[in-house]
Amino acid sequence: MTSIRRRLIILLVALLSSAWLMTALLTRYETRDEIDAVFDAEITQAAHILLGMARREKEEIIEHGGYNPPESQPYAQTMLYQVWDNDGIVMRSIHAPETPLIYNDQPGFQEIQYLNKKWRLLNQWDSNHTYHIFIAEPVTTRAKLAQHISFQILLPTLAFFPILGILIWFTVRMGLTPLQRIRQAIVERNASRMEAIDLASVPDEVFPLAASINDLLNRLKRSLDSEKQFTGNAAHELRTPLAAIKTQAQVAMRADDDGDRLHALQQVIQGTERSTHLIEQLLILARVDPENAQNEMTEVELSQVVHKVKSDLTGYANQRHIQIYCHCQSGLSVIGNRWQLEIVLRNLLDNALRYAPECSHINIELKDTAEGIFLAVIDQGKGIDPDEQIKIFNRFYRLNGTTAQGSGLGLSIVQRIIELHHASINMKQLANDSGFEVNILFTKKQ
Repeated sequence: MTSIRRRLIILLVALLSSAWLMTALLTRYETRDEIDAVFDAEITQAAHILLGMARREKEEIIEHGGYNPPESQPYAQTMLYQVWDNDGIVMRSIHAPETPLIYNDQPGFQEIQYLNKKWRLLNQWDSNHTYHIFIAEPVTTRAKLAQHISFQILLPTLAFFPILGILIWFTVRMGLTPLQRIRQAIVERNASRMEAIDLASVPDEVFPLAASINDLLNRLKRSLDSEKQFTGNAAHELRTPLAAIKTQAQVAMRADDDGDRLHALQQVIQGTERSTHLIEQLLILARVDPENAQNEMTEVELSQVVHKVKSDLTGYANQRHIQIYCHCQSGLSVIGNRWQLEIVLRNLLDNALRYAPECSHINIELKDTAEGIFLAVIDQGKGIDPDEQIKIFNRFYRLNGTTAQGSGLGLSIVQRIIELHHASINMKQLANDSGFEVNILFTKKQ
């Protein structure tokens, strides 16, 4: 599992370590430059002193270095030096050779190799161009001093690194506290507690995430509430027909007359058919899942759907002596779920067959309009009162005084599917009460 806290701590420690390393390198470089300048000035001063001594004591050969730094300075080393004039060597240090240290006339500082060591050498003449001096100092002296000074500067900061690591850990922990609060809030959510997370103290960086979680919680809450309502309604609606079946079965068991027994058994069969239809509608309603609907959308030609549903219900239409006429424009397609669209048309056509008078006819129209693709089912029934047209889309709602069998779920299923397909459904009573029309308007596919 990837930890943001661990990643931040590692990145910050690596960044600070890199910064410390760069600081160490720059400090070493700057310290070495400063030390070179100080030691070069010291060599130059020693050269002036030795040239003055050479003028006063030309006859005396100095066997030991004329410049001996105090013992209290750990970086002091014996210098090599030679003073020459036109007659030869005038004075030299004890470790200096009797031959010139270098054989070039390039004045100023340069580096040479002598006694398997690297030396910083000054080649200089006096003001009268009479005496010529070579004076050198080991380069290792400067390197050791630069290293010593760098360690003295950087060692305290290196020793502070453990404390700095603890501070980084504490700072990252405090910075991630809002995420910890959101995590805890999500953990506390369950089926009985689905309220939204408080966004007042949520940082801007995670605000979109928290808002998305709240949206998910709201959808889950609506889904759970809908499921509870659906379960309660389904239990209530199933209880009645099952109780009726049980009662009729008991009547049939106690009946002495064959006619009464046959009538009771016929009521049992009818109750079973009603319960079967109700269960089928409940299963259909449960399968219409808004979360998965978008994944099942394809291009569907509506005329094929119309002919398929008409063919399925022709037998029932013949039983009621109702003719179904199709006036369909071919080649009209929408982006949708074919199975769900068949359910929509089947429910609308089934309702028309149930409520239309016998020996009538039903028209199915499918055409292209400026507003979109228009699909209508028109029967010759008496229709629905305007006051009840809004209520009929509620689950388990049935029209007052209706005698046709049904579950009250058909139009609820239709409305849910229509919403998933971003379409609209309308109904109207035809002029002179000559029939009733239910139409759907689909948006044209882009």
